[in-house]
Amino acid sequence: MEANIDPGLEEMMQYAKMERLNARLPPPDQVQKAFTDFFQHRRNTGQPVEDVQAQYALQALTYLCRQKVAHISETALRSAMTALRVRVRQPSSAHTQLVVAIYDTVRAIRQHKRMLPPGWLLTETIHALCSQRSTMLAREYLVNSIKEQSRDQGKAIDNKHDGPEESRLTTHNMRLGHWVRVLEGFNEEGNAHELHHTLEMMEEHGYEIESRPAISLIMAEFFSARDDMHSARTWYERAIQCPREPSENSTTTAARDRVQQSLLRLCMRTSQLELGQSIIRDITKSIPSKHQWDLIFEWAAGTGKGVDEVDRMMGVMEKANEQIADKEQWRLPDIETINCLVELAISRKDPYMAERFIALGRKRNIQPDARTLVLQIDYRLSVEDVDGALVAYKHLQTEDVSDNQDVTTVNRLICSMCASGRQDFDSIMNVAADLSDRRARFEPSTVSALSLLHLSRNELDDVADLLNTHVHNFSASERASVRQTFVDHCLNPSTSTASAWDAYTMLKELFDDMNREQRTRLMNEFFRRERADMAVHVFSHMRTHTRADAISTVDTYVACFKGIGSLQDAESLEVVHNQMKLDYSIEPNTHLFNSLIVSFTACNAPRRALTFWNDIVASREGPTISSIHLAFRACEVAPWGDQKAQEIWQRLVRTGIELDSAMWASYAAGLVGNGDVQSTARVLEEAYAGRVEIDTFM
Repeated sequence: MEANIDPGLEEMMQYAKMERLNARLPPPDQVQKAFTDFFQHRRNTGQPVEDVQAQYALQALTYLCRQKVAHISETALRSAMTALRVRVRQPSSAHTQLVVAIYDTVRAIRQHKRMLPPGWLLTETIHALCSQRSTMLAREYLVNSIKEQSRDQGKAIDNKHDGPEESRLTTHNMRLGHWVRVLEGFNEEGNAHELHHTLEMMEEHGYEIESRPAISLIMAEFFSARDDMHSARTWYERAIQCPREPSENSTTTAARDRVQQSLLRLCMRTSQLELGQSIIRDITKSIPSKHQWDLIFEWAAGTGKGVDEVDRMMGVMEKANEQIADKEQWRLPDIETINCLVELAISRKDPYMAERFIALGRKRNIQPDARTLVLQIDYRLSVEDVDGALVAYKHLQTEDVSDNQDVTTVNRLICSMCASGRQDFDSIMNVAADLSDRRARFEPSTVSALSLLHLSRNELDDVADLLNTHVHNFSASERASVRQTFVDHCLNPSTSTASAWDAYTMLKELFDDMNREQRTRLMNEFFRRERADMAVHVFSHMRTHTRADAISTVDTYVACFKGIGSLQDAESLEVVHNQMKLDYSIEPNTHLFNSLIVSFTACNAPRRALTFWNDIVASREGPTISSIHLAFRACEVAPWGDQKAQEIWQRLVRTGIELDSAMWASYAAGLVGNGDVQSTARVLEEAYAGRVEIDTFM
């Protein structure tokens, strides 16, 4: 099956490879089309741009900028910036660099055309940087923009072309949205210091913080999430004391409701109920909204009221509708009410209570919706009730899940089914097929679990299809997670050699970013399995790789030669040695020559092994103690090796090296291995005369 790669991404990947190889690069128009197609697709689907994809896009844009700005479409750059506003799980430096590169490129294009930067540029840049957790840089761009505008206004005044006052006021109000986004960014990053510093900067620029409820709500939400009751309360009370502005939109109202819920949950979590009771009193002073009634029920359940008492409170809610003439405005408990209570039970790790709230809903003729069933699957999986979760999942299939709210939970269900060992293969595949048919996201853990399942059944085509469909849309860390699963499978002693080789083949084909350390471990694993041919293939793939972090080094050669020596595979030794002689990136050193002595000695070629001793002696680095012992070991099994041993010994004596007992033992072994008993006896006498104790030399 062909890889499921977004339009344009494969071409950008190919460009990156050509650049890495210093090969002929594709035409700029082709790269621009790839860049445009990719970001149009990402913008249209609303999918986040992962770090790997951002890196390829950055390389492509850098290449285009080296050519001519005429090669870059401003429309494509705007699509790219819009796509980068979608928050990713793990922002990277590549994301930030790409946003900055797009910003600079748009300005360069406009400057080339003697035009001002477009109005959308600053807004999109600030939102994109905040989404990528680069809020400090977003604020810097905002401040620089304000300074730039001030300079332009100063020039206008000097030229007596001062704009109207209302125009400056409009710009001031527009900037407020940018400042609020920066505050939200620091809130998401959990950066209290810069959050306060931004408030100070806003005051310096003429914004009245005290009269902006949206700002106070952001601060209250920040401190509530960090269990700072005092600060959260201070900012919340400041927010509700602000007069409601006629222009207050649904976003501010939703933020107010969200902060109230967050504070109530904080009070329940910390058992500090005073603020929560105060919020409930404020809510009940007038007729509560439907959302506020839900908060009241949640507060009651969270502060000790049982399910029956909550049921009675719902009756009170219904009775309160008598005060509302318009029946369309009546507040009635619905499935959102039940879901809120079920979430509370889950947060308290009380699945029994969750089941009782769902039963309460049915008693009131409130049928579960998709959200209810997703929650039910979650809490049943939390107690390892996979069968119960499957029952809820079957009910879920009759619900509308077009918003994909169930995807994360269904992924978790698949992993639990694979791990339980009690679910049959067809049942697991039916759940997976549901996600696949909807083109929903498979989490890395799901891909890993299903891959291992297919590998256990020797279904290699299915493994390839699964990986090709999903791994190209994963971030670097997500790819690493799946890759590590395959590496661990190969290294598992219980895995058959055939299955380990199949898994390695998948790794080689689909995980080009597998690093040298992992590849070396796999090579050594095949040596452990006594499959030198497979190990040498792994080594050869490293040797011909194009990535600097994957290509073989001297240490890789050493590991390979030692592995070959342990299996005494002369044919593999010749193959790798010939490859080494053709590898101009390798500068042989003593460590490498030592491994060659070991390998050739083990493969019954000791005379050839001793040629590497000559190379060591002739090198600038010279021999190590280990080199001497290895050379004597080769002399021990080489024809006429005793003569070479004597030659080496004489050199050692001349150099004045310290001759300890281990060295005398190695020399004696080199002599006696060739039957030179007389010389060996003489050596032992000399050693004894020098009071050197030789326990063994055989």
